Amino acid sequence: MDRRKVGFIAFGLLVIVLLIWWAGIREVLKVVMSARLNYLLLAFLMYLIGVVLWGLRWRILLESLDIHAAFKHTINAILIGVFFNNITPGARGGGEAVRMYYISKRSDGTYGPVFATVAADRILDLIPVITMLFLSTVYVYRLGSRSLTVALLTLNGLLAFLVIISLVIALNERRTKKLLYWLLRIARRIMPKTVKRYEDKLITVIETSVPQFQEGLRLLMKNKGAFLLALLCSFSFWGMVLLRTYFVFMSINYPTSIDKIMVVTMVSIVVGLVSIVPGGAGLIEAMNSGTYVLLGIDKNFAVTATLIDRLISYWIPTFLGGALTTHFGVRVRKEKKSLTGEKGRN
Repeated sequence: MDRRKVGFIAFGLLVIVLLIWWAGIREVLKVVMSARLNYLLLAFLMYLIGVVLWGLRWRILLESLDIHAAFKHTINAILIGVFFNNITPGARGGGEAVRMYYISKRSDGTYGPVFATVAADRILDLIPVITMLFLSTVYVYRLGSRSLTVALLTLNGLLAFLVIISLVIALNERRTKKLLYWLLRIARRIMPKTVKRYEDKLITVIETSVPQFQEGLRLLMKNKGAFLLALLCSFSFWGMVLLRTYFVFMSINYPTSIDKIMVVTMVSIVVGLVSIVPGGAGLIEAMNSGTYVLLGIDKNFAVTATLIDRLISYWIPTFLGGALTTHFGVRVRKEKKSLTGEKGRN
């Protein structure tokens, strides 16, 4: 890991420490110590169900293009992708390339069609997000909070811009190639030795797979049954996200409404997209806590709930995805040695 990335993570952790100090160390510890384990387990269960729903959504898209992969490989790919997204600043595109590579190696699909399912998966994710962002804006407007209304309107505009840019790129072969080369540059920074070893092959794949990607994306858009079923999974996934945070608040004996949770969730999504700190570490915690306080929640409960929620949704999945990534790297080396041995014997 380079010094710049370490510096960003250190900055994020410093922000978290300052956040706890702002809320009151004793007060936060008191809330944590009184947390109810049954609701914490329910919150974690909501996260796990969400991952399963995400896996089902992606599998529906894969199957619609006759790409067959074991469900455990789909889940592994998602968690590995989450790891790379969580250590990538900004729009977190690094995990999508890794997902594509992992499933392509563990299914009968080629890079182009698999990447088309990854792109469609991201598009389907945006539909419930846009819906919730609109509902959140209406909610804070009715509350009479001008600052939050302006902030959410700004986020609406930013997200609309990102959606338009994404569609413009996805539906144009030349722009799609540019995006893939950008993802390749990100991967080069994350794992330079591995990328250098396979860079020529990856470039060849990009040049030959993009037309397949375009065709796969068109086929997915035409398959209305698969699209609607995947969209149902997408809305259900975001329902689990909201319930997860709801149960976190229940665990610290401070029930709050789904509306407030939805507002904060939308803020955190956009902050994560534009953050220069990997995974928005520290920044998302600060923004979420501040937004909860603006919505009338006591700061010690706001900070504690945010930290617990991020532990479940960010820190634990990052470490889990990192472990799977390490295991995947070991498996790749074993497979390569096995192939080399077979060639030597032949």
